[in-house]
Amino acid sequence: MKVLMPTFAEITLGKRWIVSVVLALIIHSVIGATPASAQSDAPLDQLFTIRGLKVDETARSANQARQVALLNAEQEAYEKLLRKITQAEDRSRLPELTVQERQALISGLEFVDDQSSSRRYLATLNVRFEPSLVSSFLASYGVPHVLSTGRPILVLHTHRRGASEYLWEADPTIDEARNSVDWLNRIRGYRFARGEIQERLAISASEVRTLDIEKAKQVSALNQLESAVLIRSEVLYRSGAKVGLRHMFLATDSGVQGGADIPISIEGEAGALAEMYEQILDVIDGAWRERLLVDTGSQGEVTVLVPSVELADYAEVERRLADVTLVQSVDVKSVGLPLSRLLIRYTGREEQLTLALRFEGLDLRPYGDEKLLELRK
Repeated sequence: MKVLMPTFAEITLGKRWIVSVVLALIIHSVIGATPASAQSDAPLDQLFTIRGLKVDETARSANQARQVALLNAEQEAYEKLLRKITQAEDRSRLPELTVQERQALISGLEFVDDQSSSRRYLATLNVRFEPSLVSSFLASYGVPHVLSTGRPILVLHTHRRGASEYLWEADPTIDEARNSVDWLNRIRGYRFARGEIQERLAISASEVRTLDIEKAKQVSALNQLESAVLIRSEVLYRSGAKVGLRHMFLATDSGVQGGADIPISIEGEAGALAEMYEQILDVIDGAWRERLLVDTGSQGEVTVLVPSVELADYAEVERRLADVTLVQSVDVKSVGLPLSRLLIRYTGREEQLTLALRFEGLDLRPYGDEKLLELRK
């Protein structure tokens, strides 16, 4: 593996891209809030890196083919990054970037593999973006974005084709669909069950089909994960011909669910399955992005009352607060019975904080003239 630093590193950025001290502190607080054991792979670097891009270009010479391939890879990486860290409805506010402006956001290209002949160039590479520059760019257009990844989630998918049903069984059509989907460059890490004997005993195809949450949690635990997305799909027929794909899904942690019918077009059943996966991942990622979004132009603080009669509950509230990305610091203002008082400083807007707390199992609500923070019941 080799690393190529871009030749455009000395490009002068416009004033709207100058990184503010506040933004630098926000990013520092995200890194600083990460346990030392998790810093070996630089969480922000991981978030702002698009991995596994494949290029294959032919031109009059290998050098020309390489130049075209890298420009295409940079454009694809930029689009994937925006899809990863921002919400679809916010991206319309962003301008079209020139090649030079886009390259100014990139800190380096990492080549996993590359080959060339007299006229052809092939490579697999990772594109690394500079977090502070990207954050400043997005903030200048009022586009909130995430500064941390979501928790990994297990995928449990059962598919019915005629009288046959596939959960653990190998199927070339399903494999083709999964191989065509970019599972890697997502806000959450998606993992498939391995089909080991304990997993097969823990959940059956019929239980996945009925979206059995408790069974799914058992399989998640076997994979050292906290949650799963249950997917059921079936091929629809008309006069013996495949005409569509019907699916439903449910994420066990957020409760996000949905379903749709997808026409089977020229791409066939594999194409419809791939479209299904893309739709489901977009919905689940979107829900987690909403939780993790940071309006980097806003900061605030709120004083909350926390029930402290039960020491274990009070400690659990503090533990969960430490997992909320938006929370910069928590100060204990007073300790007493039945309530203690905390001062929470946070990045973003208060409604974003409230949503982020809810995803961590905490409710922030009015309590007379003050606010009460407690474990969700």
